[in-house]
Amino acid sequence: MKIFVVYGTRPELIKVAPLILKLRAISNVELTVVSTGQHKEMLTSLEALFEITPDVSLDLMTRNQTVNSVVSKVIGSVDDLLQKNRPDLVFVQGDTATVLGTAMACYYAKVKVAHIEAGLRSFDLNHPFPEEFNRKVVSIFADYNFAPTQLSADNLLKEGVDEHRVFITGNTVIDALNILSQKASVKPSEKKIILVTAHRRENHGEGMIHICNAMKSLLEKRSDVEFIWPLHPNPNVKDIVLNYMSGVEGVQFTEPMDYIALISTMKSAHLIWTDSGGIQEEVPSFRKPLLILREVTERPEVVSSGFGELTGTNTEKIISATLRLLSDEDYYNERVSGQNPFGDGHACDKILSILSLV
Repeated sequence: MKIFVVYGTRPELIKVAPLILKLRAISNVELTVVSTGQHKEMLTSLEALFEITPDVSLDLMTRNQTVNSVVSKVIGSVDDLLQKNRPDLVFVQGDTATVLGTAMACYYAKVKVAHIEAGLRSFDLNHPFPEEFNRKVVSIFADYNFAPTQLSADNLLKEGVDEHRVFITGNTVIDALNILSQKASVKPSEKKIILVTAHRRENHGEGMIHICNAMKSLLEKRSDVEFIWPLHPNPNVKDIVLNYMSGVEGVQFTEPMDYIALISTMKSAHLIWTDSGGIQEEVPSFRKPLLILREVTERPEVVSSGFGELTGTNTEKIISATLRLLSDEDYYNERVSGQNPFGDGHACDKILSILSLV
């Protein structure tokens, strides 16, 4: 069986890496690993960590690229690959421009698509943008929709996706954490660490300033707190934040962390602020409470299970929620006592079983 696995960003690679490692070990699978290079500079260290070298590197990354330019380049480049070496199945993961472009190329070339992490919905096409659109489109024609949770599967069924194309597997990010978390260590600190990650388009500009204002206020109120913020290289994030937080003590700004360093910081943190989708899925494994810096989340399971709380970038909401978690130990423990809603770390095995590959 000829199989392609295509990825382009760091979150995609994290979630397909465990599957790639398992597919490699199956004798009757001819595997081709394809990197579009959508976020090339953030992939290299992660590929080394998982010992994955792509068979094909499309190297599509350019400065100041638009979503339209990425999708169009992915469609054309992947179509060329499909015509030269027609696979039986192509795996895509998540909701990026790489996913949409690859899946569309497969649909037009009549090649089967397996969509990992299918069925996530915020029910708002502009939040997150353009991911909500991307994943909804792929669900229309994917031959295999591997939903991480029952709720995600229900979303697909309500949209009219054939039940025979919907499968609940758990999220492959838990598989990845099981592989790597032993390599990550807790960093001792005299202060309570708050990890911050924020980069989404919806939060550029005023949203980033509101987050900074919350940090400034909390540092004035609590001397026992330290923030760690790995800054996204996008100038809409990095330049605004560094300018606005100039001279403020109690914040450690870093370059984007490699994945082991990020896991270690999550393990060490008292709580986490993020607008990232992947971190929403990872924190239940580390039993940490999370403030979600978005108006809506396509992962409502993290909220219903207690780990997450939606604050958006409302400064007062962020401050109030953080102070409660810092001062009320019983409330903190209650927030992190639930069951991990994203599975048991055997999502890849379930996927391979569904495909009759094991």
